[in-house]
Parts: sequence; structure tokens; C-alpha cells
Amino acid sequence: MSGLLATSLSGLLAAQRSLETTQHNISNINTVGYSRQRVEQGTKPAQFTGNGYVGQGVNVTNITRSYDQFINKQLSSSLSAFGDADRYHQLATSVDNIMADSSTGMAPVLNRFFNALSSVSSDPSSIPSRQVLLSEADALAQNFNTIGGKFEEIRNLNNSDIGAKVNEINTLAAAIADLNVKIIANVGKTQGLKQPNDLLDKQDALLSRLSEMVNVSVVPQKNGTSSVFIGNGQALVLNGGAATFTTLESELDPGKLEIGIKTANGTIDVTNQISGGSLGGALRFRDEVLDPAQQKLGQVAASLAMEFNALHQKGFDLNGTAGLDLFKFAGDEVPVIQSSLNTGNAAVTASFQDVNVNPSATANLDFSDYKLKYVGGTDYTLTRTRDNQVINLTATDTVPATGVFTLSFAATQPAKTDVTALPGIDIKVDASGGKTIAVGDESVIRPTYNAAQKIGVNITDPKKIAAATNIEVDPVTKLPVQKLAGGVPVVDALGNPVYVTINGAMPGDNRNALQLADLKDKLSMLGGKASFNDAYAQIVSGVGTLTQSAQFSSSAQETLLNQAKGARESLAGVNLDEEAANLIKFQQAYQASAQSISVARSLFDTLLGAVR
Repeated sequence: MSGLLATSLSGLLAAQRSLETTQHNISNINTVGYSRQRVEQGTKPAQFTGNGYVGQGVNVTNITRSYDQFINKQLSSSLSAFGDADRYHQLATSVDNIMADSSTGMAPVLNRFFNALSSVSSDPSSIPSRQVLLSEADALAQNFNTIGGKFEEIRNLNNSDIGAKVNEINTLAAAIADLNVKIIANVGKTQGLKQPNDLLDKQDALLSRLSEMVNVSVVPQKNGTSSVFIGNGQALVLNGGAATFTTLESELDPGKLEIGIKTANGTIDVTNQISGGSLGGALRFRDEVLDPAQQKLGQVAASLAMEFNALHQKGFDLNGTAGLDLFKFAGDEVPVIQSSLNTGNAAVTASFQDVNVNPSATANLDFSDYKLKYVGGTDYTLTRTRDNQVINLTATDTVPATGVFTLSFAATQPAKTDVTALPGIDIKVDASGGKTIAVGDESVIRPTYNAAQKIGVNITDPKKIAAATNIEVDPVTKLPVQKLAGGVPVVDALGNPVYVTINGAMPGDNRNALQLADLKDKLSMLGGKASFNDAYAQIVSGVGTLTQSAQFSSSAQETLLNQAKGARESLAGVNLDEEAANLIKFQQAYQASAQSISVARSLFDTLLGAVR
């Protein structure tokens, strides 16, 4: 009877553990990351008797969770990929809406500005037409300013988002490290034979949230813990320790946030190792969409202002006075950021080239930032950051440590360079007055980065619009009359003819206004292959293409993520119908074992009665 009772008790306890586990499953059906658990049972060693081996009942060998490392890894990868694509798409859409919107975009404002120019060329003496032109010029400048300002707003919001994500990554990493400590303790209690299922589920849930932020590599350890790495093996979590991430200001761009990791020897920049997740998407958006769009917008603004001002200066206003700059854009708006690691203190300055001196200045102007580096002697390198193409420069002075000198295009260039001149800017280095420059000193030159925010209107008096040319025309040939000096035609420093200028007002002269209006279709940008409207349209098209591609990528990754979630759910998810059936099954098993105990008791009572 003792054997019957022990066997019945083992079945009773096994059924009880199964009922408890089933109810645990049901209770956690809505718990994120919970994996369905089941009771593993094994037959107790049989007892040998003269009649053979007699069974001793059942043992609960373990309580396991439904888990597949491959499926979990696939889910983590899908979470990271979708987080990246979705965040990239959200941010790219915000830029696309600004650029392509008919009320905020530049295209309609550019058209209105040149239409106003055409009106002035049709009636150059009309003050109302001139006033409309000034109003449209002001609207054009303000629109450049507004879009440039919105880009800065998006940049600041993105920087704040990056900072918040870094903080969240630190919080998750610390929580995973704390769980590792608890897991080690719990696994140690059973000499590694049993796993703390609920703690492991919590760890997986934290790892999934971390994957949504950034792409990570998870390496399971024998003690039940998980080591977490990013990038090229940079440790984020090891056992009970978690690294601390932080944001850094870029050495050569204070407005650009980088990602650093704190170590015993200082902070290491790991920005290039960050990929995937919403953090990776935010960094990709900044580098692929926001920065290029802002730089290209500045390229259009700078080119328009320089071309227009150069031609406006050649004209004459209603009073017969030589034209002024229409736009506030003198050419020295190029910011230069010198590295704080430089050992020399020479000043580097840059300015836009004068279109009157170099007619190809706007055609050569590139939207990229440039990194200037002193390599020794009279030699410098200018690296185009958008594609890392190197341009060799040489100083005009033979002793670069003294004096102020201009850098010019060197005779020898790298074999694969496609640049044949400076990119629309002049660069000077001031090493005078005891200032020095050291090999390795670097500066970043940003020609068009914030040019759109700096453009303004320089003229408020409509009479000062230089619509006239005031150049004498030969009545027979209808050609401008060239100046003569001692019977010899006069030319300027570039060899261009100098024409005879008529002093005084010429209110009906519209020749300069016509040339200004022709700038609308002049191919003065992108190597002489695009007009201002074309260049802006290319920006809109480029951003739109990236946004659409991001939308497709986000949709595709969402589908893959749902598939990965479905695979995990089919493996580890709780099914109420199945659990309800298990409840009935284990209840019946419990009742049957209880009945066996009752039988054993009855038999024992019968035996006692017989003995009496």
C-alpha cells in the first residue's frame, strides 16, 4: 500500500504542478515577451522485485519555456531593421513635405520672382512693377530663410531624439545587466540544471526593446546570461556590467551629434559602428537626407544671389547710377570651423568667388562640405566630404609659416579626381604676425551649409533696380560701342571689351532687366547643366525618391517583422483553447491520482480491520 500511496502522490504532485503552470500561462497571455511554459515529466526509477520491476510513479524533471534561439534572433533582426526604416521614413517625410509643398516650397516663389522681372523688363520705368519685384525678391529671400530655418528645427529635434535614444539604450543596458546578475544567482541554485524562465523572458523582452533602438549582437553564455555587442564587437553588456553611451559634439561640426562610449581611458567615438534601429535610422536620415538637402538649398541660394548681383552691378538704375547688389550676399558668408586639436593658430578663411572675375564660379560651386588639411611645405589637401574625393592645393607663398597667402589648384591631382578647379570658393591662410600652421592642422569649410539662411534683400528703393544698361549702341550695327584709348580698343583685366557708358538716366532702357530675366533659364549651376529651377527640382526629386524608397523599405520590413512575430507567437504564444484543454486534462489527472490515494486509504483500512 505504501508503494500505491507514493505512486499516487507523485501523480498528484505532477498534476498539481501542471495545473499551476497552465494557470501561469493563462495569467500571462497579455504579458509582452512571455513564452509559454510546460512541465516536463519523467518516470521514476522502477523498483526491482522478485516478480519484476514495479513502477514508482512520476517525477517533475523541469519546467521549460517554448524558446527557439533562431526565431528570437530573427525577431531581433527584424525589429532592428524595421526601427531603422520606419524612423528614416518618418523623418524623410518631414523634409519632403517642406520641399515639395506648393505653399512652402521654392519653385512657385522662384517663378513669381522671375515673372516680376519680366514685368520690369516690359516697362522699366514703372515704379509699381519695380515695387512688385522688390516684394517678390523679399519673399524669395524669406522663403530661403524659412526653409533653412525649418531644416535647423528638424536637426535640433533629431538631435534631441538621438540624445533621448542614447539615454534609453543606457537604461535598457543597465536593466539587462541587472537581470544577468539575478539569472546567475538563480541558475547557481540548481547547479545550472534549471532555468529561471520568467527572468529569461524579461531579458528577451529588454533585448527586443534594445533591438528597436539599435542593431545588437547577442551572445548567450553558459551561465544563462546574455552578452550584448554593437558594431564591430564593442561590448554593451557583459555579465553584470553595462557600458555607458553618451552624445558628443563633432570635432569639426558642433551642431552634429556623435555617439560615444565611456571607457576607463576616456570616451570613444562609435558613431560609425551604430546601425539599425531607430537610432541608426535617425543618423542615416541626417547624413543622407537632411544635410544634403540643406546644403543643396544653400547652393541654389548662393548661386542665385551671386549671379544676380554680378549682373545687377553691371546695370544702371532710374537715376543713371551703377547698380548695387540686389541681395545681401557679399561672398564672405562661408563658415570655416578649425579643429580644436590643431597645434598651429593660423587663421583659415574662405569666400565665394566673384562671378565677374570667374564666370564659372557658380557652375563649379559644390554643395558639399570640405576638409582642408595642411600636409607640409606649400601643400594642402581639400577633401570633399560627400565622397572623400581629394583635391591637391598649393600655397602662393614659398614659406607658408609667414604672411597671408591664397591656396590655388595644384598642377598635380589624384588620378581619379573629376575636379578641374576650386569648387567656387577662394581659400586663404593667415600665418602672419607670429601665427603658425602645423602639419596635420585641419579645418572644415562649409560653403553652402547655411547660405539659404543668410540671404536677404539689399535694396528698398524701387528706383535703384538696375534695369538699364547705359551702354552706347552703334546705330548701324546695333552693337555696343567699345571704348578706345589712343585708337586702341580698351579691354579689362580678363580681356573683355570695355564699352562706352552713357551718363545719366535712361528710364526706357530695359536691356539689363532682360538679361536679369534670362537668368531664369541660364544653365549656371551644376557644372553649367542646370538652371536655378532645375537645381531646386533636383533637390525635391532627390528627397522625394529617398522618401518613397524609405516608404517601400518600411512596408517591406514591417511585413518581415510581422512574419517574425507570427513565428514566435506560433512557437511561444499562449493559446487559450489549448490551455483550457490542458486544464481539463490535468484536472482529471489530479482527480484520478486523488482517487488512487482514496483507494490506498480504503485498502489500508481494510487491512487494519482484518488484523483486529
